[in-house]
Amino acid sequence: MIPVRRLRLIGTLVLVGAATLIGLYRLAEFGFAHQSLHRFVSATNAAAAIRVGGAAAGLNLGPILKSRGSCDAAKAEKVKEMVRHAWNGYAQYAWGHDDLKPVSKQPHDWYRGNTLLNTPVDSLDTLFILGLSKEYKAAKELVLSKLDFSKVTARISVFETTIRVLGGLLGAYDLDGDRRLLEKAVQLADRLLPAFDTANGIPLNFLNISSGVAYDYDGKFKGVGLAAAGSLQLEFQYLSDVTGDSKYQEAALYVYEQMQSMEHNVPGLFPDWLDTETLRAPGWSFQIGPMADSYYEYLMKLWLSTGEEKYYTYFHTASHSIVNHLVATSSDNSHIYIPVSDITKFGDSFSSSHRLNFPHLTCFAGGMLSMGGVASKGRSDWKQFFEIGAQLTETCWNMYKTTATGIGADVVNGEVLSPEDSSYKLRPEAVESIFYMWRLTHDPIYRERGWAIVESLEKYCRGEVGYHGLMDVNRIDSAPWDKQESFFIAETLKYLYLLFMDDDTIPLEKYVFNTEAHVLSVRGHGRRADPTSFAPLPPNGTVSPELLERRRIEAEVGLGGGKSFNVEIDGG
Repeated sequence: MIPVRRLRLIGTLVLVGAATLIGLYRLAEFGFAHQSLHRFVSATNAAAAIRVGGAAAGLNLGPILKSRGSCDAAKAEKVKEMVRHAWNGYAQYAWGHDDLKPVSKQPHDWYRGNTLLNTPVDSLDTLFILGLSKEYKAAKELVLSKLDFSKVTARISVFETTIRVLGGLLGAYDLDGDRRLLEKAVQLADRLLPAFDTANGIPLNFLNISSGVAYDYDGKFKGVGLAAAGSLQLEFQYLSDVTGDSKYQEAALYVYEQMQSMEHNVPGLFPDWLDTETLRAPGWSFQIGPMADSYYEYLMKLWLSTGEEKYYTYFHTASHSIVNHLVATSSDNSHIYIPVSDITKFGDSFSSSHRLNFPHLTCFAGGMLSMGGVASKGRSDWKQFFEIGAQLTETCWNMYKTTATGIGADVVNGEVLSPEDSSYKLRPEAVESIFYMWRLTHDPIYRERGWAIVESLEKYCRGEVGYHGLMDVNRIDSAPWDKQESFFIAETLKYLYLLFMDDDTIPLEKYVFNTEAHVLSVRGHGRRADPTSFAPLPPNGTVSPELLERRRIEAEVGLGGGKSFNVEIDGG
């Protein structure tokens, strides 16, 4: 691979006095480092003073901006119609199953003979937010009456089930308040907990939620994906807050403490896979895309939702390394991207060699870094985080605007942004970052770009039934990709709708989105408004003595290590 020159931020932008800072608001289309920053959030337009609250209060962000964005009713109504079209396709041809195959008009289930009702659960909070009461009622009744975890005998993904199903149930409960949704979430979480019953508390990848037996992949490598282990904490910690039962957060937060104690080579960064037998994080290749992405996202969101300072420290350390070691700039200085990077250490310094592939999944980082920067305003690196987030969002927009369909490819060559995997699977990450940039700056360019994506989705992805992906985004006559993923309603369309709504519709100072875009109130708001109901966070992320003793016994007798199997997921 030809290494691409690493982004050097030092000397790229010098802020000299208030005049220069204010002047950043007026950058033209190609400003700082040839990137469009569009109204950088400065002291005159950013969050009110940030106060780090106690564990009971969460973070008091105040309004993110002193001025609140208004609603573009016509565009929001159009996105609502798109959600209705996507939902109606599912309801007509895939009712009671996971997903819709819109071209063949057939249902699709992730696990043969089993369903977790992914689309209905994933759609709940979107339908509620959009005021689609008829559709919401139908989805909720289906979930409450038909989702029976005791009958799911497949080996399910702990990660996917947590972010989609547990997150979907909790998001709907947060908005609706129907305790039957919370009870259903508790039932699922109790069945997911055995995944954590390993000798060191790091969860295994797969679990039979009917029998409680956990599994790794094939028995050859006792490991777990970084995102799979590190993207369960937001949901489990929230569940402890709203139930008062600390067992959920104890299991999930202990994973972070174990990870922080692991031997790893670059501060804050972990490879895609963690060795759960040796508690080591081997390797010098890093990314924040597939297999890794939402771990870094959850560090920030756990801090925002609880106010616990150590999660800010974890997030800052990781983001500092991302910006300084993983961000690459193209050879013509036109854009940045974050590929897989191979890092070499020389004494106390590091050198990065960047590969060329840049997945669409990595586009989430624009929103993560920009939101993390504004939320930590006044602390070290906050402006740098925001700037990199804005530039990365610009790159992801360019992935869209340069194709024949105006839709971004699944993987591009980061150097020239040409597709390497030309398919589009209705993914949300680019519109997610565009949404955050709109909320943080109110620059109309972000709404314009979101609307351009809406128009492209309508022209190239809308079918007679629901929405399909594309096999080749550079062909206006592309063959369709025959699946309407549940995240299309849960994430892509939700972020597009919120982009055109006013800022008080799911305000960022009161809610965080899990990695499936399910809305969870932060401490001090919504279902977490009463701090007296919280289960205390375990000190330093430790677990109860009882749980530690159980793990010690299991390790001695050879229990809790799970089994191995060949993955049996129907990917068709």
